[in-house]
Amino acid sequence: MDDTRKSGVEIGEVVEGRYKILELLGVGGMGTVFLAEHWLIKRRVALKVLHRELVTDADMIRRFMNEALAGGTLGHPNIAESTDMGFTRTHVPYIVFEYVDGIALSEEVARLGSLPVRRALKIAYQIASALEAVHAAGIVHRDLKSENIFLTTHEDVPDHVKVLDFGLSRFLAASDRTALGPTTIGTPEFMAPEQITSPEAVDHRADIYALGVVLFEMLMGKVPFAFTGTPGDLTETHALLHQIVNSPPPLLDRADAPPGLREMLADKLLAKDPAHRFATMTAVRGGLEAFANEARRPGTSSAPPARPFTDAEHVDALSDRTMSRATLSPEEVAREVKQLGKRWALDDGNLRLELSSRSMTKLAGAIQHVATIADEIDHQPHVVIDPPRLTVTIRPDGGSITVLELVFAARVEQWLLANRW
Repeated sequence: MDDTRKSGVEIGEVVEGRYKILELLGVGGMGTVFLAEHWLIKRRVALKVLHRELVTDADMIRRFMNEALAGGTLGHPNIAESTDMGFTRTHVPYIVFEYVDGIALSEEVARLGSLPVRRALKIAYQIASALEAVHAAGIVHRDLKSENIFLTTHEDVPDHVKVLDFGLSRFLAASDRTALGPTTIGTPEFMAPEQITSPEAVDHRADIYALGVVLFEMLMGKVPFAFTGTPGDLTETHALLHQIVNSPPPLLDRADAPPGLREMLADKLLAKDPAHRFATMTAVRGGLEAFANEARRPGTSSAPPARPFTDAEHVDALSDRTMSRATLSPEEVAREVKQLGKRWALDDGNLRLELSSRSMTKLAGAIQHVATIADEIDHQPHVVIDPPRLTVTIRPDGGSITVLELVFAARVEQWLLANRW
């Protein structure tokens, strides 16, 4: 059957006098997604139509409506917003979402093989922030996976995350638990053990496990437990589910990972027992923030031995430790500055960045981003613009470069590289 016929909607059709169907974006297990345009305001949207054969399935209808409700009530910048819903001319329900112009995280991992540690942690942090809002609203996503995470550019900043597809989400009300029953739902590679053994008891900690799988995939280029058979191969499916329930996850093998990240991933995200994982997505977000700030490039100085990561460490304490004003030796500073690249230099104890462009718009964008980072970490560099040259000088208060100032410089450099300076 033609993919568009599963929905009963044709290319060029105007749905309910408002949304002109432009092209097919994709087909999933529940619905078909089209690129559409609002007839009057010319705004492009993603219009998801439930498959026609599912319109008599009460459970599928409920899940479809859950997706509209989840996307329309959370108002989080990292969650794809649903803006409208209705019925096609053949009485099939549809949902309108903001159109996310980007690339699926799964495609980016497949393209690159794996992601740099800092980039992976930045993406994981945004996912955790989105799911923190989801859980606060009493919702469990239950089907978080790299295919449902899109990377976009927002205000010229790349890798802005959008979490999509709440079609399997579960609202944690007693009536929903009763209606749903013990049905195993999800994508096997990303499912927590309890989704297999006791699906009726699944709570927000299943999403914490799934985020661990996504982070592992970004760092290693593969999921911890992978399906190796052909579609429909029950023997391989059962083997995969048995591994998820019983086998310890493989350990993170990245020489450039900050100390403790491997332990956090294995013990606090991918733990078999939900009670051993982070208790909340807020705690996950705090841990990811800490490790993002600690992440070092390959070849930098060796860090202290890894230690287990525990919930007892408060997020504020983590931030204080990782964003500290501890000074570094001249040798350590020289090594770190060399890692930053040729546009960075030490000059009489100051750390200096020099940029050049004939485009005032481009220079202004750099200044704006430098200011944004400076505000976020409470740092005040000295900025001078003398077209076509822009100079940013970091003048250490105590005379010695600190961890905080190097974190600032690294974040600026990351933005410059991402924006092709």
